[in-house]
Amino acid sequence: MNMAWLNPCLLLLLPGFTYLLSYIYLSLYHRQLFIFNTVIHEGGVYTLLETAFYSSHFLGHIPVHTVLAFVFAGVYLSLGGSPAKGRAGNKMLIISILLLIFTASACYLSYKAFGYEDTLSFVAQQKQAVNIYEDGGSWNLHLPSTMALFLFIPVYIFFIKRVFKSDISIYGGGYFYIIAGVISFFIFTYIINKDISEAFYKVWTDPRYLAHSVREVATFPITYFPIPLSIMLLYEKSGSRLERADTSAGLNYFIGLLAVVFLLAMLYQAYVPLAIGIGSLAQKPAFAAGGKLSVPYLLASHYFEHFLDTVYFSLLCLLLYFASVRKGAD
Repeated sequence: MNMAWLNPCLLLLLPGFTYLLSYIYLSLYHRQLFIFNTVIHEGGVYTLLETAFYSSHFLGHIPVHTVLAFVFAGVYLSLGGSPAKGRAGNKMLIISILLLIFTASACYLSYKAFGYEDTLSFVAQQKQAVNIYEDGGSWNLHLPSTMALFLFIPVYIFFIKRVFKSDISIYGGGYFYIIAGVISFFIFTYIINKDISEAFYKVWTDPRYLAHSVREVATFPITYFPIPLSIMLLYEKSGSRLERADTSAGLNYFIGLLAVVFLLAMLYQAYVPLAIGIGSLAQKPAFAAGGKLSVPYLLASHYFEHFLDTVYFSLLCLLLYFASVRKGAD
């Protein structure tokens, strides 16, 4: 079957439709057509624009997204995706400049719009939400989702590469990134908590942390991952579509095993908070109908809250990707 119409740029429709549908849902919920200046954040303080450019919140998430970017780029490269030599050109320089300008602008915006205390609290990993201060901050809040995404990223990339008929083959060029990401994960966890086992026990037994993890895992595949992945597929070494990806049985079994473990982890993460009620765990802003926010609302507003994070993650993934041009490639 001719699948030439499957252009990787189609992946960009995922975040596009996600933000569009989220806006429509929030608009209907608040019964307003234009909600850019309407308070939509579950903390009951920030408007849609302030939520989308919640820069202090973003700065607190940089360690998490840096680790995940290394793992994401590493897995993609390890599954055979690499830009042809010479095609990276000056892209690394351009992306580096964009990443630097973007991060510096976020720092400036955070200080001017959200203040020194809010910025410092997020960066120092002492704050998790508008009114929630907790040791370990954003890093600990994302521990369960980060671990779950370690399992999910290979499954996701493998599936997308199969859909777009992209060559799949084991290549060791991405292992360094994966190892660097995993080691950094444990280093950050130790620096922030000292006792890693105690931190893991807390986040895997606390319903609030587990509920947040489920929401994170429901966010990354449709807003974060499609953006860098679409560009990586376009620049992949193989210039032509294959009728069938060349994968070994061992790789298929390994991906299947990761998928099963991931699903079991997500079932557990969903069951614990659902058993006591999601509404009782979420923040309760004054605009919440019936005093509680629904799951669709929590997801819709959450997508906008991570807008800046998505930009940072995408830029860093692409920087790592274009830095990986194989030596001696044709």
